[in-house]
Amino acid sequence: MSLKYKDLLSPIEINGVLLRNRLICTASNPHFIQATEKWPTEALITHYANKAKAGAAVVTVKGNNPVKTTDPHSLTLDIHTGQHQHMFAQAADMVHFYGAKASYLVLPDMNIVKGYDASDGVISEYVAGDGSKPEMGKAAPKELLYKMVEAYAEEAKLAKSLGFDMCFMHMAYRLMFPGRFLSPISNKRTDEFGGSIENRARFPLMICEAIKKACGKDFLVEISISGREDDLFEDGLTVEDQIEFAKLCSGKVDILQIRGGSIDPSQPTYLDTREIPNLDAAARIKQGIKDAGIKDVYVNVVGGCQNLDHCEDIIENGQSDFIGAARSYIADPKWGVKAYEGRGEDVVPCLRCNKCHVAGPGNWNTVCSVNPEWGLEHKVERLTTPPVRKKKLAVIGGGPSGMEAALIASERGHDVTLYEMTDRLGGLINTTRGIDIKWTLVNYADYMARQIKKSKVNVIYETKATPELLKKENYDEVIVAIGAEPAIPPIKGVDGKNVVPAIKIVGHEDEFDKEVVVIGGGEIGVEMGIHLARCGHNVKLLEMGKILSPESVPVHFRSIFEKTWEGQEGFEYELGARVTEITDDGVIYVDEDGNEKKAAAGTVILAAGMKAKHAEAKTFFDGNVRVHLIGDCNKVGCVQTGVRAAYALAKNI
Repeated sequence: MSLKYKDLLSPIEINGVLLRNRLICTASNPHFIQATEKWPTEALITHYANKAKAGAAVVTVKGNNPVKTTDPHSLTLDIHTGQHQHMFAQAADMVHFYGAKASYLVLPDMNIVKGYDASDGVISEYVAGDGSKPEMGKAAPKELLYKMVEAYAEEAKLAKSLGFDMCFMHMAYRLMFPGRFLSPISNKRTDEFGGSIENRARFPLMICEAIKKACGKDFLVEISISGREDDLFEDGLTVEDQIEFAKLCSGKVDILQIRGGSIDPSQPTYLDTREIPNLDAAARIKQGIKDAGIKDVYVNVVGGCQNLDHCEDIIENGQSDFIGAARSYIADPKWGVKAYEGRGEDVVPCLRCNKCHVAGPGNWNTVCSVNPEWGLEHKVERLTTPPVRKKKLAVIGGGPSGMEAALIASERGHDVTLYEMTDRLGGLINTTRGIDIKWTLVNYADYMARQIKKSKVNVIYETKATPELLKKENYDEVIVAIGAEPAIPPIKGVDGKNVVPAIKIVGHEDEFDKEVVVIGGGEIGVEMGIHLARCGHNVKLLEMGKILSPESVPVHFRSIFEKTWEGQEGFEYELGARVTEITDDGVIYVDEDGNEKKAAAGTVILAAGMKAKHAEAKTFFDGNVRVHLIGDCNKVGCVQTGVRAAYALAKNI
């Protein structure tokens, strides 16, 4: 049987190093998986080992945090202390155990250049990450640059001595010190380290050359660069600049990892409907390298790479030599395995919610919306129990929680029947079909429905399960996942004919008045407001709080969300607005200064949150069988909380 993804899975030899395929697991780690330890614990080692087990050719291990931060929750390690080094060696060894090459993110002590930057008078971005005010840079003297070159080489040499096969140096989006020199935005020097692309490339390539000299040509060097900056910043790096840089990399750099022009957009969210935003830049750089006749510099495209069919096309068509990913291995821990098995349709879609960075404000758990094991990889076996006997189970509700519970229970050998009151699985996700920014969520619902169809789960559609119906079937246990319903605030006129819950707008957009008021500025309210504005309505959103969407993920998501709503034509909002009445022609509210105002609108959208269906859920307790409540009918949450609850329950029945 031939491999479906034969180009993606084809081996490649670089400087005598054989990589088994074209899949590179880029630098990542669960932020909250260990505490104050400055070495990889068993939890973190398991995380990296599982990426190799999933089929990656290269797994990149992080040491020192590449973002300078004072965040007390930041995970940063120290490879230079002797008592720590055997754990780094174990991390490399475990990656090797599963047949992958181990790469180390090399980042020496930045105190060497503390207080300095590439140039005088340029706002320093490489201190970003802790919410601190950007500092004005001061040009680093040449002697410090030479010290940094030596420090990078020494750390790479140390990593090699601990078993690492290669190293990775972060240079994208002007975040790290070497990358500050490459970009004309941050490098205004007039000496031999500034000006032309050759001069701006001099310092970072001195580092790469020193690493090769210290570690040998067969110690591979990968660096990340912004494929282009000029689409985001005036006078930023162009693709043509990076092609010239790629030519200079010959003999010094083995792999160029192509990222975006800024840190947050380089972690694509569902707000960007492009599948792989950096592909165009990567393909053009790859072509430029080929046209120049350079054969020792390879390209690795990063950001949104998950669809295996598309990844295969990218390699086959010569747009990139490698596919770089981190979230793909998080969303689906068998991503690479499914590539070898030719099962692209079975890859768990990443929601691009970025909860894998931080679940939400003040939430310090490591989670993934679609992989309930992530963050628990090292202890999941202790948290679950094998089934004692086959049971007859009923699952009520075909949303994400119900489908996850049904699938896991069926995989464990139980006889599972799922009751869905509509003609389609997906639950409330189905109310978002047709909204462009909900594409990843719809993909996930469709994926889950496909898995149910392939499984042994018996689905009964268009049937409202009742305690009486279930009693007749003599189930051993019942899992209730009936979800939530819109919360109706006590506002005069809220029951008017012009008032529509947010979950009922899709498919009716053309029926609404041109002027629309949205009540509620949480994530759902803002998304629905943006959607209606894109449909041609003039939307005014009223929010009682001080900020919009306070629950949004703060890392690599919120800034993009803010930019989206601030730039959306036809969408405006007012904070500190307390709605007192809804009339036939608008909404009366009190602004933050206590003034009564009226917003004219023929249609009012309620986005005041959801309410768990506690009363209905409790009716399934009849004293005869054990009943479990999961998902939003237990406590209103999100896909992540519902899926993890369903997984935890089903793994213990």
